[in-house]
Amino acid sequence: MTAQDMLSLMNRTPFEPLEIHLNNGTTITVQQPYQIATTPKASACVVYGDDEVVMRIVPYRNIAEVITRASAA
Repeated sequence: MTAQDMLSLMNRTPFEPLEIHLNNGTTITVQQPYQIATTPKASACVVYGDDEVVMRIVPYRNIAEVITRASAA
């Protein structure tokens, strides 16, 4: 996973919710594209929780896979 890959997923129209699976077994659910912040050459993204209080910095090297509604079907 790279920043460019994440930007592509964030900018899909219509946006499809994401499940980000990390190497340590953690799953992060993203319901809206504004819950992720990144730049094209970043080594990590910031993922905000639904309540916008929780924030996680997620290095791309720690992402094992990303599942969208379309890829789960």
